[in-house]
Amino acid sequence: MLDEGPAPKRFVISSSPRPDNKLNTIRTIAVLLGGLALAAMLVWLAPRDPLPPTTSAETEPAEIMASQEAPAEASSAAAPTEPEPPAPSPIETSARLKKGGTVAGVLHELGVAADDVSNAIAALKAHVRLNRLPVGQEITVTLGPTEDDGKPPLMALSIRPEPRREITLERDEDGDFSVEEEVFDTVAKLQRASGAVEGSVIVSAEAAGVPRPALVEMLRAFSWDVNFQHDIKVGDRFDVLIEQDWTSDGWPVDAGRVLWAELTTGGGEQSFSIYRFKPRDGEEFFYNGEGESVVKALLRTPLNMSRISSRFGLRHHPVLRFTRLHAGVDFAAPPGTPILAAGAGRVVEAGPNGGYGRWIKISHSDGLATGYAHLSRIAPGVRRSARVKQGQVIGYVGTSGLSTGPHLHFEVHRAGRPVDPLSLARTAMRSRLSGEDLTRFKARVAEIDRARESTKNGSPSGEPLP
Repeated sequence: MLDEGPAPKRFVISSSPRPDNKLNTIRTIAVLLGGLALAAMLVWLAPRDPLPPTTSAETEPAEIMASQEAPAEASSAAAPTEPEPPAPSPIETSARLKKGGTVAGVLHELGVAADDVSNAIAALKAHVRLNRLPVGQEITVTLGPTEDDGKPPLMALSIRPEPRREITLERDEDGDFSVEEEVFDTVAKLQRASGAVEGSVIVSAEAAGVPRPALVEMLRAFSWDVNFQHDIKVGDRFDVLIEQDWTSDGWPVDAGRVLWAELTTGGGEQSFSIYRFKPRDGEEFFYNGEGESVVKALLRTPLNMSRISSRFGLRHHPVLRFTRLHAGVDFAAPPGTPILAAGAGRVVEAGPNGGYGRWIKISHSDGLATGYAHLSRIAPGVRRSARVKQGQVIGYVGTSGLSTGPHLHFEVHRAGRPVDPLSLARTAMRSRLSGEDLTRFKARVAEIDRARESTKNGSPSGEPLP
């Protein structure tokens, strides 16, 4: 018998698996599927950033090198560059003409080139009289950046030779100068100022905003009734309504005109009011509320801001050393103080007159005459037969003749006889409005009263009168 070797091994597979193994397999599969589902959900819910560009596998080595070097170059190109400094801006400055100064001199002092100066002056001459500009005239200059020659070019210049006119010079792109002139409209405005006297009327009124020319006009109108050296007391009050022209851009055109004013004297014991008015056949000036002119036949005093050093009457003469009539009033004042004609009239004497020294005598209407003695000099044009106006300067205070010091000896004669100047000044006749002029005056007074009631103290704001 042949030997058939070891019998082959047989594997027997059962058709019914074990229950435990099958259950474990199912559980494992379920866990795996649940985990995969959970992972997928988390991936879906998680924020996703855009993927960076990938380098193609076909990219050449040189391109790869370039791409690796590109970030450095890009960062270098992206680095911010420093901005260029801005171009210098034009410089505007202003200067005022000094005594003897010129516009050309101002430009030279600012370093402007000679050609610019000569061209600018030539352009300006056709529009403004440069040699008539007053001391203190303001000039506004605009200069450009300094050029290669070290001098700034003149870009613009403006001058206001009078409040209503402004002259402007400008440089164009070609370097030429052109000039324009602007004329401003004007409007009249009302201004009211009031206050109490502290020290002097002049200082107090100027502090309240009254322009000096208007103040002088007011003081002159009151001077026929008020002696400002003796009648004004601390605490006396003033009130004034002024009409003044202004340009549309706020420049005063004139010094203003007094329309109405009121002044108390003697600590409030007396009050004086004046209104501006022009009769049909007369000159414009001031009247009181009753229509009487403030102008009297004679001024109360022929000197401004003087003091009485000797009155009319018998006295012991300081030089002759005996008692006699002092036929006038002495006003002490500094040498050279202007002397005013007390009234309108004709000069009958002018020159040396013994103890009177340099002397002037003026004949007035109604048999009145005035005399002025001890003058240092007589004003030009004042000579025998010359006519003078009230308030005109006729001479200057001195100490010529029999005099112990600088003063004015002032006399008034009526019908050839000396009278007390101070008494006559208080009773001197005034002219009075009548008829149609008086009717017009009363209407004007009503207009002014309404205007002053509606105008507040301070800067010009009130509406002008018709």
